[in-house]
Amino acid sequence: MLRNLGGFLKKPEDKKGFAFYSRWIPEKPDHGKVYMNLSYQVTDSLRAGLDWRPLTGDVSPLINFRAISEDDGWRPALILGMSNDDFGNINSDSYYATLSKHAFVVEKVNVSVYGGGTFVRELDEIRPVGGIHWSRGAWSGLLMYSGVDEHVSISRRLGSHTVTFLMFDLKLPGMAYSFTF
Repeated sequence: MLRNLGGFLKKPEDKKGFAFYSRWIPEKPDHGKVYMNLSYQVTDSLRAGLDWRPLTGDVSPLINFRAISEDDGWRPALILGMSNDDFGNINSDSYYATLSKHAFVVEKVNVSVYGGGTFVRELDEIRPVGGIHWSRGAWSGLLMYSGVDEHVSISRRLGSHTVTFLMFDLKLPGMAYSFTF
C-alpha cells in the first residue's frame, strides 16, 4: 500500500490518464526488491492497473476506488482497494478500506491523515493501517503504518515526474520514480 496511499491524499493535477510507478529496495527479498505498476485513472474515483514484480514474474491487479469524496466540513473520503503488497517478509494480496481527510494547513504545509484496515490474505487477518501525509509545493512526505511495518518517504515532484526516497520498515532504504502521462 505504500505506493498507493499518497495519491489519495491530494487531488491529481490531471484527473484522467496513465501513471507509471517503479520502486527499488535493494535489501528486500526478490519479490519486493523491484516493483512496478502501470495504472489508468478511469474516472475521477476509479484507478485500475497492474502490479508487476519483474524478479519473480508475478503480475496482479491494482484497483483503487474513492467510494465517498471528502467535503470541506468534517466528512472524510472513503477509499476502497486491492493490490499485492509486502508485509514484512510476507507477500500477499490485500483488500483495504481507509478514511482520509485533509486536516490542516500550517506555514503553507498541507497535512492530511488516513486510517483504516487491510485484510491480508496470506495472514488471513485484518490489520490496522494509517498515516500522515504532508505537502508543500513540489515536496511531500508520508509516514505510514502498513499493518505490519512503519514506512517513511520524502518525494519531489518535477512536472509529471516524481522522485522518492523511502525507508521501508524504517530500516531498508530505497528509491522510487513515477510519472504520469
